[in-house]
Amino acid sequence: MEVSRRQAQRPHPIEPRAGAAVPRSEGVAARGLWPDSAVTGDDLTWFILSAIVGHDESGARVAGERPIILTAAAGGATTALGFPPFDLPWLAPVGLAMLVLALREASATRAALLGAAHAAVFLGMTLWWLAEAISPFAWAAMVAAQSVWGALAGVAMVRVRRLHGWQLWAAGVFTAAESARAAVPWGGVPWGRLGYSAVDAPWSAWVAVIGVAATGTVVALLGCLIASVVEHATRRSLRGLVPAAAVVALVAVPAMARGVMVAPNQATGPVARIAIVQGELPGSGREVVANHRALTEVLVGQTRQLAASDTGRPAPDLVVWPENATAVDPTTDVVAGQAARAAVEAVGVPLLLGAVVDAPDPRYALNQSLLWDDGGVRASYTKQRLVPFGEYVPLRPLAERLSSRVAAIPRDMLPGGDPEPIGVGSFSVATALCFDVAYDDVLRRQVARGGDLVSVQTSNALFLGTAQLEQQWQVSRARALELGRSVVVSSVNGISGAIAPDGSVLERLPVRVAGSVVLDVPLNTSQTWAVRLGAAPLRLTWVIISMALLVTFAQDRRACRRRRCLPPTHAGSPPAMPLDRSDAT
Repeated sequence: MEVSRRQAQRPHPIEPRAGAAVPRSEGVAARGLWPDSAVTGDDLTWFILSAIVGHDESGARVAGERPIILTAAAGGATTALGFPPFDLPWLAPVGLAMLVLALREASATRAALLGAAHAAVFLGMTLWWLAEAISPFAWAAMVAAQSVWGALAGVAMVRVRRLHGWQLWAAGVFTAAESARAAVPWGGVPWGRLGYSAVDAPWSAWVAVIGVAATGTVVALLGCLIASVVEHATRRSLRGLVPAAAVVALVAVPAMARGVMVAPNQATGPVARIAIVQGELPGSGREVVANHRALTEVLVGQTRQLAASDTGRPAPDLVVWPENATAVDPTTDVVAGQAARAAVEAVGVPLLLGAVVDAPDPRYALNQSLLWDDGGVRASYTKQRLVPFGEYVPLRPLAERLSSRVAAIPRDMLPGGDPEPIGVGSFSVATALCFDVAYDDVLRRQVARGGDLVSVQTSNALFLGTAQLEQQWQVSRARALELGRSVVVSSVNGISGAIAPDGSVLERLPVRVAGSVVLDVPLNTSQTWAVRLGAAPLRLTWVIISMALLVTFAQDRRACRRRRCLPPTHAGSPPAMPLDRSDAT
């Protein structure tokens, strides 16, 4: 019988749990995860405590082992520090390393709990703005639902750890879980993806080459390599030099080659002169619908003031208003239509404004960005990624019974079709509305089709005073870096500004006060590798990770067949202990 050195070096057998009628080696562990008889509350409690505190395969507490769930939870908190409002990108991979160390030699049950604990703390901190802006119940429900993906990631990361080069497989698993979290359910939650944290990190250049999603794999890989270095260091093994060298390479290469990998912030070359206008709402600043007429008036006034103060300089090529600049259809509402025409007359150039437009079916509406010139609407973009329970209500009949707040959304919005960039004179604009910017495909497809400049129009008024504003600004900077395009952002009352193709900030207006700025932003026509590769890196990750998991299942099946060929053990003999993975070659 082959046992691990750790078990062989113990001088005395481990005592079973006090008060247990049957030793755990002959009871629960011998029967498998669940006994053949009905599961009792005592069994469930024991399994949960075993997963949280850390026990060996016989079910007994390992002497001196700390509660590993605290390590996983602390890892989630550390990962959250890589995102706004903390902005410490170095800590994002460290938090992943803490999770990987906690998962070492974990059973499937324990791995699920550890993965869920890491995800719950990370998402709980990152998405706290949901509790502040909407309700603690919405925040808790969102975190709980999305933590399921963390639990699945924990189980899969433990499985692929038996493979050679497990650090890469585990990083891919985490990325796959992130992509699933960003899609399910109802469009998922793309907030808090590891790739966004890379904007101000030394490894930020990876974003321009492989995109936001695959850069998340790089950050996760850094975490796995750091964990590997720690593991080897505790065993005083020189093998830890290999993952340490890999960490240095992943950080140093993009830092040194940034000038080649990232689209430059051009000092010379073609530019577009863009006017960005920010509004201001009365009172708390969060009530757009109740004050939509006042908001439109403020935007018109700011545009007129901009035109009056900009005399003697070249006129802008385009004026950008925020999402929900008018909460009614300006093509049918007289007041809103007059406001748009007044703004165009004041500056004499086209206006890009956000509006809620009536759909052909009166039961629905469209969240659109309209290009308005002296002839009216010339082009439009319809929002692709709608916010569930904000812009439409899934399972509306059931939701109406559960909450009276559903009545505040009388019409569901409809998503737009495959988007095309909007032509404005000699250049084209790739457009996103609010949460659109957090999804990879919306802007990437428009840039691939000729978009020279990116416009992000957002409201965000509901989240005023929370970290959501800074997080969305971080996402917009990541998109500029990924797409190699300047990004102009217009918000109802913040954050508005302009971002260069290298992700640096060109201009940022103060939050909560009306304002405007006119500036020249670089225009790029070349495509980054991230745009050329598109979704290929993420799809390749899914394929490779699926194959890796299939290999582990095949290994389990072969091992099971070998065990069936072994002669039975004598009655009363202890069960075979599994080989310690730390000693496996």
